[in-house]
Amino acid sequence: ADGPLKGVPIASIIGDQQAATVGQACFAPGQAKNTYGTGCFLLLNTGTAPVTSNRGLLTTVCYKIGEEPSVFALEGAIANAGNVVQSLRDNFEFFREAPEIEGIAARVPDTGGVTFVPAFSGLYAPYWRPDARGTILGMTQFTTKAHVCRAALQGVCFMAQEVLEAMVEDSGHPLDRLAVDGGMSRNGLMMQMQGDIVGVP
Repeated sequence: ADGPLKGVPIASIIGDQQAATVGQACFAPGQAKNTYGTGCFLLLNTGTAPVTSNRGLLTTVCYKIGEEPSVFALEGAIANAGNVVQSLRDNFEFFREAPEIEGIAARVPDTGGVTFVPAFSGLYAPYWRPDARGTILGMTQFTTKAHVCRAALQGVCFMAQEVLEAMVEDSGHPLDRLAVDGGMSRNGLMMQMQGDIVGVP
């Protein structure tokens, strides 16, 4: 090949989710990251031995640096996360801009008994049920859009918790910390919910 990079060797190659895990410095077993995009993508560092999942997770090479042994991870995906906010914006017209959901959800101290299951495209890990559909339960005449918004954010957090629980059970490594990135990670209220639900910083 010609050009300014002629003769420069390729010294690194890594997949996007593995790169995010390395970028979040998840270098020890039990450290995990969750990328909150349209869906969620979670990886848990399991150390230098691959772990076979009994709960529908994927075993992947996470990274290899120099001559050090390969480090493996368990990976789990959630179909719907950021697009739940998009649906409340575009289909329900609860707000005009996605970041507004945080302020609306903060108007109420809890969901008022509302449960939001964000399964618009089915359930991925650890259930793998493509026939599942989104559900809103527990509404009363006192339910407001603030309760629904809060329940939607909480629903994504609970789905992430289910994946993390499966990872811990499969790997035998207790969750040490959860690093976060992606668009929804800018929602402070949601990240506090996620931390409270998971029980780690």
